[in-house]
Amino acid sequence: MRLTDLVTPLKPLEAMAQGRLVAASDVGEHRELIRDGDTGTLFPPDDPPAIATALARMFADRSGWEERRARGRAFVQEERNWSSNILRYGPVYQRLISASTWED
Repeated sequence: MRLTDLVTPLKPLEAMAQGRLVAASDVGEHRELIRDGDTGTLFPPDDPPAIATALARMFADRSGWEERRARGRAFVQEERNWSSNILRYGPVYQRLISASTWED
């Protein structure tokens, strides 16, 4: 879906913040949020066998689950909080405000 390629989804972030395992299709903003094998699992989109394989691998190796959950939660806490969002988007908005002409 085009929307998935353009908009950062919140559900993976919410799941990671709750210490859940996350799996998502390897599209758009999912790639920005999920580091495959590190903070979650990515699989090719529109490929049911690939989804099944990725999930089977994740479920088969439970040894790293706690660490993966912790890394996902830390990612959200450190990189996807309001303070970091302001630092990231503040300059963009400032450029837009500076570039616009205001008429009274």
